[in-house]
Amino acid sequence: MRKLLITRGAQGSGKSTAIGELGLLPWCVSADRLREALGGPVMTLSGELGIPQDRDAFVWKLLYENLEERMARGELLVMDATHKDAKTFKRHRELAAIHRYDVACLDFSAMPLERCLAQNRARDAHRVVPDEVVRRTWEATQQSHVPEDIRTFAWDEEVRYDAIRDWLRVPVHDLSSYRAVMHIGDLQGCAWPVAQLLPRGFEDDVFYVFVGDYCDRGPENAEALRWVLEPRPNVALLWGNHEDHLHRWAKGLECRSDEFDERTRPQLEAAGITRAQVDALCDRLVDVFMYRWHDARVFVTHAGMPDVPEHPERIASHQWARGVGFYSDPIDAVFDRIAKRGWVQVHGHRNVDDLPLRAAPRSYNLEDKVEFGGHLRALRLDAEGFHPIEIRNRVYRTIHEVVALGKLRDQKMYPHWVSETMPERAAIDPAIVAAMREHPLIQEKRSQEHPHIAAFNFTRDAFFDRAWDELNVTARGLFVDVERMEIVARSYDKFFNLDERPETTLDALRESLTFPVEAWVKENGYLGLIGYDAHRDELVYASKSSLEGDFAGWLRELAFATLDAGKRDKLRRFLRDAQASMVFEVIDPVRDPHMIAYEAPKLVLLDVVRRDATFQRMAYKGLQHVGKRFGLEVKARATTFSSFDKLAGFVAVAREPGFTWKGRHLEGFVFEDAAGFQTKLKLDFYAFWKRMRSLKDRIVKVRGTNKELGRDVSEPRVADFVRWAERQPDEVLTQDIIAVRELYLAGVDHEWTPSDVRKPDPKLRGFERALENIAGTEIKAETADKLLRKALEHDGCMAVLRDSDLRVALIMAASEGDARRDAAELLGIDID
Repeated sequence: MRKLLITRGAQGSGKSTAIGELGLLPWCVSADRLREALGGPVMTLSGELGIPQDRDAFVWKLLYENLEERMARGELLVMDATHKDAKTFKRHRELAAIHRYDVACLDFSAMPLERCLAQNRARDAHRVVPDEVVRRTWEATQQSHVPEDIRTFAWDEEVRYDAIRDWLRVPVHDLSSYRAVMHIGDLQGCAWPVAQLLPRGFEDDVFYVFVGDYCDRGPENAEALRWVLEPRPNVALLWGNHEDHLHRWAKGLECRSDEFDERTRPQLEAAGITRAQVDALCDRLVDVFMYRWHDARVFVTHAGMPDVPEHPERIASHQWARGVGFYSDPIDAVFDRIAKRGWVQVHGHRNVDDLPLRAAPRSYNLEDKVEFGGHLRALRLDAEGFHPIEIRNRVYRTIHEVVALGKLRDQKMYPHWVSETMPERAAIDPAIVAAMREHPLIQEKRSQEHPHIAAFNFTRDAFFDRAWDELNVTARGLFVDVERMEIVARSYDKFFNLDERPETTLDALRESLTFPVEAWVKENGYLGLIGYDAHRDELVYASKSSLEGDFAGWLRELAFATLDAGKRDKLRRFLRDAQASMVFEVIDPVRDPHMIAYEAPKLVLLDVVRRDATFQRMAYKGLQHVGKRFGLEVKARATTFSSFDKLAGFVAVAREPGFTWKGRHLEGFVFEDAAGFQTKLKLDFYAFWKRMRSLKDRIVKVRGTNKELGRDVSEPRVADFVRWAERQPDEVLTQDIIAVRELYLAGVDHEWTPSDVRKPDPKLRGFERALENIAGTEIKAETADKLLRKALEHDGCMAVLRDSDLRVALIMAASEGDARRDAAELLGIDID
């Protein structure tokens, strides 16, 4: 803390003793202590040992360098020397003025000479000063005085140190007379959210505490500074680390910040804010503000502290402004654990882990990246307690300005296109939207919850007839704000299985692939998207075809469970600035079991994809960095192939029954070549149990009827499963395929008997007749929608549909919507 206590008096007058009794020796600077540090005692002309005096010029030069360095850090300082005349105060006063120190003098000049001589002789032998030197010093102090601008604490026989302690002490203010106390977080040059927080300005019956960092990084430095420029009796202002730049500018010192020198200062000067005004402001700033408000005791700092120190004045301003420990240390949790009972902390400056405003039961964190479009955080204390307030900032420096200024922080976090030429927003050419609307194989569906957003997806005919072209392959999870003509989220372009199309046969790939080729693990869930809606400045959660419905809702629930509020807001800013959306494999083994068993729901980050009409993705190394930053599991790279022969050999092995990757079953692999071409391989385990799911449902359907199974069961492993399944009661076979498989592999056999046949279900029979009636006809969308809804509402109807030859036609005829998407997922039909 910026306080300098200077001692004055002859040798032996008691100066060092007083410093020790005040407990201030660790903060003491003295020429004698420095001389002793530089060399041991030496022989004097009197034949005694003494402190060496032959390097005085060097000692005093070093002392003042050390003094200035410590003052720059805002340390509490005690300057122990005789200061026998006014000129010896000159250098201290100059440094104190530059570094805004409050100076006081502990003056022992009234100590009688005889007592000084006696106390000097009682010292350790090597510290004794000749009597004549003591006498000359004492006489000099009698003929001079302490400069009038320095507060003086004079010695007398009844001297007590209470007045000095009071001068040093950091007060605990009583604010109980105010109706409320408002704490306001780092402004960082952002004035707009302050105006939203205080629409009527400062109220006289409310006390306001600003935690510091009023300027820099934001675009409204002058406007932000005007909120704190004029002194008010009900406003306390803390010194943050960015106030160092204001201080240096006001004092005419060399600027040490390009940000301040090139952007903040010109804004202040253009607005007519002068150095004198800023100088006066800096004089009013405090390192820490402690207060009582009725029964509450609140400790407000800029950077957060682990405890309320017994002597706050002994903590350097540097630590108050920059914090204790590392920037990433969990200061809120530490304070809550070890701080003195009864105190609550409020601070700004650091929040690496994106903690909520109430970061710990007794610690409130007001830092939320307001300058990057985060929130201005505030905390109101009134008769009902503490009330967190967050105001999302709408006026901030755009990513384009940040990149242009070379101020992009943590570049590994951002995809390559951010540092390249990137348009102001993720716009899509209206001509492309018009072309999709006119395309016979693309359909548009407006969101109900976000009516300005439309989903573009290929139609059933494109899927059923395999009629793909350059435009409709992009209409796969493409969400567009059609009012702003801006892409909100997008997935991959449609790509195909090995051997599904002529260009994905191994023979064709031999000629077309660009090596190296990466093989990525394909988990077994559904595709989910998290995008950014600039219209509402918020994240959006989507399945491949909709922002509404169960699948989008489950993704949202899982995202909320995986990412806390702070990380979700950080993700919002990231996707906003990167003009990107995230693509996930969403695994929900309870509500949406597939073929592969998982212990718990989870998200697997597949890619960060540019919100652009042309598909681009983030490099894998960057994707891993993003995953680590947000705590997300990232897709696994299985291997890399340097030649076609190695790829073909891997495919041959992977297609064998029983193949596993690192000891576990997968849905398959996605192969991507160096040019970005993609194809996928579904593994035998996945494909086999997908067939068995259909077979066990067919067994339940035909049981008790004269219908044949109507399936090829000649393959031995298929025949073995069917023989087992035909013995099991409906209660076993109507479970999901994972549960059925576990019973089968465990050898569990419940032995079905004809008495187990259930009575005919009228709804089931009506559904079967409806399917029979539409067989061989052109299915209308309304009919398909109605039947799919019935199947989703009735497990038996879904089992019938799963076994029907009309299942694909029904899915493709249906309107884009929740029923179509949900039924397709349950039926295992890929509508990509």
